[in-house]
Amino acid sequence: MTPGKAARNGNVAQRLAEAEAIIEALLSGQIDAVVDSKSNTPVLLSKAQDALRTSEERYRRIVETANEGIWTIDENSCTTFVNGQMARMLGYTVQELIGMPLAALVGDKAKTARSIEKNRQGLSQRVRSILLRKDGSTLSVRVSSAPKFDSGGKFLGTLAMITDRTEQEASEEALFRSEAQYRQIVETTTDGIITVDPDGLILFVNGRLAEMLGYKASEMIGKSWLTFMTAAAQGMGIEMLKQRADGLRDASDSTLRHQDGSEIMVHIAGTPIVDVNGRHTGSMGVVRDVTERRKLQSQLMVSDRMASVGTLAAGVAHEINNPLAALMANLDYIAESLAQLTGERVSMDRVSRDAWIRDEIKPPLDDAREAADRVRFIVRDLKMFSRSPSEEAGGPVNVRAIMESSLRMAWNEIRHRARLVKNYGRIPDVEANEARLGQVFLNLIVNAAQAMPEGAAETNEIRVTTRVQDERVLIEVSDTGPGIPPEIGNRVFDAFFTTKAIGEGTGLGLAICHRIVTDLGGQLTLDSKMGVGTTFCVSLPPARKEAVEVVTATPKPLVAGRRGRILLVDDEVMVIRILTRILATDNEVVATVDAGEALARCVSGEKFDLILCDLMMPVMTGMDLYRELSRVAPEYAKKMIFVTGGAFTEKARMFLSETPREHIEKPFHSANLRAIVQRYVRAED
Repeated sequence: MTPGKAARNGNVAQRLAEAEAIIEALLSGQIDAVVDSKSNTPVLLSKAQDALRTSEERYRRIVETANEGIWTIDENSCTTFVNGQMARMLGYTVQELIGMPLAALVGDKAKTARSIEKNRQGLSQRVRSILLRKDGSTLSVRVSSAPKFDSGGKFLGTLAMITDRTEQEASEEALFRSEAQYRQIVETTTDGIITVDPDGLILFVNGRLAEMLGYKASEMIGKSWLTFMTAAAQGMGIEMLKQRADGLRDASDSTLRHQDGSEIMVHIAGTPIVDVNGRHTGSMGVVRDVTERRKLQSQLMVSDRMASVGTLAAGVAHEINNPLAALMANLDYIAESLAQLTGERVSMDRVSRDAWIRDEIKPPLDDAREAADRVRFIVRDLKMFSRSPSEEAGGPVNVRAIMESSLRMAWNEIRHRARLVKNYGRIPDVEANEARLGQVFLNLIVNAAQAMPEGAAETNEIRVTTRVQDERVLIEVSDTGPGIPPEIGNRVFDAFFTTKAIGEGTGLGLAICHRIVTDLGGQLTLDSKMGVGTTFCVSLPPARKEAVEVVTATPKPLVAGRRGRILLVDDEVMVIRILTRILATDNEVVATVDAGEALARCVSGEKFDLILCDLMMPVMTGMDLYRELSRVAPEYAKKMIFVTGGAFTEKARMFLSETPREHIEKPFHSANLRAIVQRYVRAED
């Protein structure tokens, strides 16, 4: 404030103080008007009037320029004063409103009467009200009122400040409708929505997310978001919160835990929340349940895998038939030779007989064993490719072993089209599962073979290469086919895209391969040149630890000891016979094809050192027998070993994974079987 302005304000204050003192003196009769001797003018009275006029003018300007309406009523609720803004708000002139009763200008008369009554009691009010305008329309207002009393305490009326709320209420109504609309969207969307504070404490969840996890929304508020994740997913959840704090948004898969303990696979798209100053205040996530989608994808992958095997069925049958033919022919030869031994050669001395057996019987036996092993490997490869998703546990796997299985499966497709060249470099294991990685390799190999015509094996080549580059494991499948045009190359990984004729391909193979490799944290890329050939490259991260190679230990020579008592349970009579032959030399063997009979023998008190039981049997399965023995004779349930040709049902797979009992896969080695049985018999000594 400038000195001149301060001086002027001080003069005004001084003049007002003088005027108030003069008016008070005049009203009290203490002095009369003082007259100027020169002008014969009442000096003091003139000064007081000037001060009052100045003050009145100042306050009038304030009242008339106010944005609010100002309204006073007397003790009878009749208008005594309104400013111009009040008159404009109601559509009247100031003169028309003076003297008008309040009841003619308010919509809610009962509410207004109660408010006036409180004013009479000396209470100020702040209420919402509806006023009636001159044209019949209504006006929504906020009324701030205060009572007026004289020096004796008599109620003189009410002074009110009136604020027009029409636009504000319209904005509030629009905001309410918008909020209701968005709330409806949030609550009816098929996705879960969640907001958390910077520490991960839940601030809001919509009904869908609460339903997804089996809770009420109120039960989740205030709890840590991490508590609803599986233990394996919590580390990723912590990382996601850190990324939100850094202002990053992303989407990733995770696993949540339902209230009943089951797991739900979800896709979470997260974004940070910031205030008007850009400060991080929390995170929001859109959660989509992808459990069923993942199951369908897994089923589709299995279907595609089995379709690949079906496509190669003729070749697989050929690969089985060759060793099977050798096996049967050698067994026939051995049978015929033994017939000669018991016939015309019965008179041979022992040395001659031993030499004859060594020269005539052992070679075909060795060939039969080799042929049987080839069939066993083919069956093992088929089992690997036919595994269901529930069996697909991940872990360190040997890339070369899986590639060899895939090549054996696809050999009939390769042999008539191209030379096979293997260039295996030294590589670490990768984190994957055999079935899915084998599915990728099989698809790539078959595609490479089918890119070249039959009958030109001497001029075409399929090359399989493994190497390490930039700490990644690379597996390349190359062919010398015609190549893929550039306009098609960027579509080969699209689902249902195929260049094959109708009925020869679904267009899902490469799309599924791409998804499998991506899920394993890798990349599947294509490099193709027209007229030169095509290379598909699988890039995978190495496993964190090496795979443990399972080597069949050479059994120690059996030491003579107590003869054990073994119970055999299998619905295949041929299996019963061979097991009896293998074990009867050192043990007493009791055999049955009926699990019910086996149960009755155990319950009746018969003593057995070991029970070798088939897993899948009609009427009563090995699983049923185990459960019954666990209930009525638990000491026998602990002595069970399952002998199985494969768990082909979900129930059987779950049983083997959850039951702490050994199981032996068919076909088995006789020496290994004897060693296992001896271990159990010795345990009883």
